[in-house]
Amino acid sequence: MPKALFFNVPAHGHVNPSLPLVAELVRRGHQIIYFVTESYRAKVEATGAAFQPYPSIDDDYFDGPGLNGSCPQKAAHHLITTAAAILPELIEITREAQPDYILFDGMCAWGQILPHIVGLPSVASLSLMAMPSPRSMMNMQTLRVIFPMLMRDFGAGLQASQTARALAKKYNIPPLGATSIMNGLGDISISYTSDYFQPHASTMSDSVRFVGRIMDENHADDSFSFERVQNRPLIYVSLGSLINENEAFFRACIEAFRGSDYFVLMSTGNGISPEAFGALPENIAIHAWVAQLEVLKRAGLFITHAGLGSVHDGLYFGVPLLLVPQQAEQTLIALRVVELGAGLMLESAEVNPESLRTNAARLLTDSRFKREAVRVGETFRAAGGVARAADEIEALLRKRSNGS
Repeated sequence: MPKALFFNVPAHGHVNPSLPLVAELVRRGHQIIYFVTESYRAKVEATGAAFQPYPSIDDDYFDGPGLNGSCPQKAAHHLITTAAAILPELIEITREAQPDYILFDGMCAWGQILPHIVGLPSVASLSLMAMPSPRSMMNMQTLRVIFPMLMRDFGAGLQASQTARALAKKYNIPPLGATSIMNGLGDISISYTSDYFQPHASTMSDSVRFVGRIMDENHADDSFSFERVQNRPLIYVSLGSLINENEAFFRACIEAFRGSDYFVLMSTGNGISPEAFGALPENIAIHAWVAQLEVLKRAGLFITHAGLGSVHDGLYFGVPLLLVPQQAEQTLIALRVVELGAGLMLESAEVNPESLRTNAARLLTDSRFKREAVRVGETFRAAGGVARAADEIEALLRKRSNGS
């Protein structure tokens, strides 16, 4: 029975994509001990894995210092500083546990470093888009987004590199590069997208295995009755689970679709109470949370923040996307969707009732957007999913056990 330790960071967008893979590995007889923070205990234990809380990382690991995809230098410094502090204890835990391999999220710097120290096979779980070669990203659209990100908190980025070099010297291992701290690879790296959706996939490391969107079916949710939709086109609106306290955006959606021929279902998350919007038109419903996959199975349009998980969910079901990025990383994802013809993007300054109404109508009436969304979804399903991901891990273990 293979045994593994899984190290992740406390963020829904990083934990959720990994859970179906963990459940499949457990089903195949792997013993998985999953390290993350306390609020994820129930989700982890539902997969059959053993849950292990970090000794010194809290649930607000990213929220507390205000970290998101628009400040990668600051995030890299935070991650590598945590790695320096936590690695001595994790090394001891790992040597005592004697696992056969280590799984880690691509943004979990300590999980990426640990296999090099203890000499174990490693598997990266890539919850973000994998990083292509820098040369392939040299176009004006991408540079317009990436350059300000790299310049922001530049000093923090230098400090992160210095800490990475110091750790490499301390443990006699290769240092993490600037991009590796945020987007690390393993002996194999499981990417939850398709090589069709991944920009410049041909330039990627040979370690990357594109397995497509792995679906984690949500529990049934009876807080919303789809009978209310009747025969109207359903528009689903969500800003995800992190940067979602944008009340002006939700109010713009209300005004855009008030009294229209569409039924609009909005999910606000925990940041804004649905009651804050007062009495609503008959064709609009607002909830803190809905079963997103069940909604997207029925939706004609998804207005989304362009988080990778949400984009994958929508395209998996062939739903055209109106993308309203809330931070720089999401802008890069939105640009890819637009490039593939599966959606349209509005920058924050462009969002108003008229632009929302006009772009929604275009996406719902022009069949080309639906056709391209379906095309992307088909590539997700054809990539092999959770079974292929587990097969790739087991092939790595066989190869290592045979000494090759």
